[in-house]
Amino acid sequence: MRFREFSAVLAVGALFAVMAFSFLGTASWPQSPTSIPVYDPNATSGRGIANEMFDAYAVAIILIGILLGAAMIGGVYLAKMDEPGKVGP
Repeated sequence: MRFREFSAVLAVGALFAVMAFSFLGTASWPQSPTSIPVYDPNATSGRGIANEMFDAYAVAIILIGILLGAAMIGGVYLAKMDEPGKVGP
């Protein structure tokens, strides 16, 4: 390996080690599993994450979905577009 590749691998490894230590080393994890209210079918408490997102931000979520769909279609179109004058892969 060249020096540049070795230093890049070393830097990424050090960054991964710091992230792993910060996530796992200092966090106090609960001893028993806890429940996260994702959806409340009764919608009386408003505690569900899905209830809050789709009630308060329904229009924003729909617009983000349309934008991401258009970006995906555009990315596929650009990836398949032939460049004039290009030879080979």
